[in-house]
Amino acid sequence: MLDKNELQKIINIPGEVKGVVFQTDANFILQNKGEAGLKQLEEQAKILDLPINYRETSALKTYPIGLRVASLLLIKDTFNFNDEEIRRMGYEAPKTSFVVKLLMKFLVSFAKLMKEVPGYWSEHYTVGSLESININDERKEASIYLRDIMIHPIFCRYLEGYFEKIYELSLAGKKGDCKEIECAFSGATSHHYELKLKQ
Repeated sequence: MLDKNELQKIINIPGEVKGVVFQTDANFILQNKGEAGLKQLEEQAKILDLPINYRETSALKTYPIGLRVASLLLIKDTFNFNDEEIRRMGYEAPKTSFVVKLLMKFLVSFAKLMKEVPGYWSEHYTVGSLESININDERKEASIYLRDIMIHPIFCRYLEGYFEKIYELSLAGKKGDCKEIECAFSGATSHHYELKLKQ
């Protein structure tokens, strides 16, 4: 069960995020749980005094980044999702993002995408910095480092899926794999994700 006091602490974490993240959450629930599922989620948000309005959120307006994590925790608790299902939410999110579709229209190559990813992060989040390194265009491998952001481990699983899908969009139909191999919640200095072709 989610605790109201803990959720309020999370909501007060410094930083902001664009409202499109709540729209992608709502889309995922509608596609997988239907209208009844979204209503159930909205009712749980009211019970817990979470100021998330999935139907009226503005995609370009900024909201507290803690609400982004609170939404994931609310979804996990309401539908008894495990980590893999949260990861799948992240994986599905780029499919409904207009910004991602626009980005991929003009950045067709893996190497170009990896160079643009840090700027894409700063367009959506006011905290944290993203860096792509060890980019190998021939083998289609790279490392992504996410620094200066500590919100909640559930966000790590979501981003793992999200980065994997963005990566796959540059692979011309090939399957990719993204794994967080170092995590700031386990004592590392940053969140380190590795991107590789699926074996």
